[in-house]
Amino acid sequence: METGAEAVDAVAELFSRYGYGQGTVVEYPVRQGPDGEDAEIDPSGPIQVRAYLPADEAGQAALARLREGLWYLGRLGSVGEPKVRELVEQDWAEAWKRHFPVIRIGRRIVIRPSWLEYRAEPGDVVIHLDPGMAFGTGLHPTTRHCLEWLEELPLAGARVLDAGAGSGILSIAAVHLGAASVDAVELDPVAVEVLRENLARNQVADRVRVIPGDVQAAIPPGAEYDLVLANIIARVLIEAGERLVEAVRAGGLLVLSGIIEPHEQAVRTHYEALGARLAGRRTDGDWVTLLYRKPERR
Repeated sequence: METGAEAVDAVAELFSRYGYGQGTVVEYPVRQGPDGEDAEIDPSGPIQVRAYLPADEAGQAALARLREGLWYLGRLGSVGEPKVRELVEQDWAEAWKRHFPVIRIGRRIVIRPSWLEYRAEPGDVVIHLDPGMAFGTGLHPTTRHCLEWLEELPLAGARVLDAGAGSGILSIAAVHLGAASVDAVELDPVAVEVLRENLARNQVADRVRVIPGDVQAAIPPGAEYDLVLANIIARVLIEAGERLVEAVRAGGLLVLSGIIEPHEQAVRTHYEALGARLAGRRTDGDWVTLLYRKPERR
């Protein structure tokens, strides 16, 4: 139900009194910047409060008491009408999988969710993926752009850095397309576990080194890569720019993704000041992916 800020604490306390396991969900309206960062609570919007009740006689009795309590609270502040909906029992951890199909990207790459069957065609590069709570399914333009570049760039024997590896989709694709080794850097500990599982699932764990930690701090000192993949957000791309360019060997390539169009120029200005030279650009709606080359040493 919806409630105003002045009544949210009282409503949440009432819901916890009668909700199953005393569980209560309070959802504040949030405003975010165009790249999904800088979130702040929107004081002008209504606050959602939810609780779950068993669908039996005890649940019906609790609902009646809950309604009575809300009636009294409504006399004191801004409290909306409760909305009751019966939920069909299902495994919520599995339900989202219905919306993740087999995906073909470019000419050869096929993303096959681990729970679906797929008969590979000649020449297919099949990635068996379970993204779990990690970013990277191939559905988002930022990931798709990176996969398209991987299919086109010279990867035979290459040493690759996957900065912000998420589910591991780019690391796996790079190995399948000929890379000799990949260093996969990921900050989120949950994503790190998903990453390791996907590497094992695709039998590439022996060629991908997982490096937990922040991109700037975790890139091995002195390491040089033929290709650096950085599918992050524009702010982090700029903050880590010097370290990422430093990690590319002379003549090597750098793919920058996760950029919203209004932030493209700031990213380009920063990387070109660091000596990188623009070699390609992909767009999809407001999303931009840039390909840079680091000049050869003179």
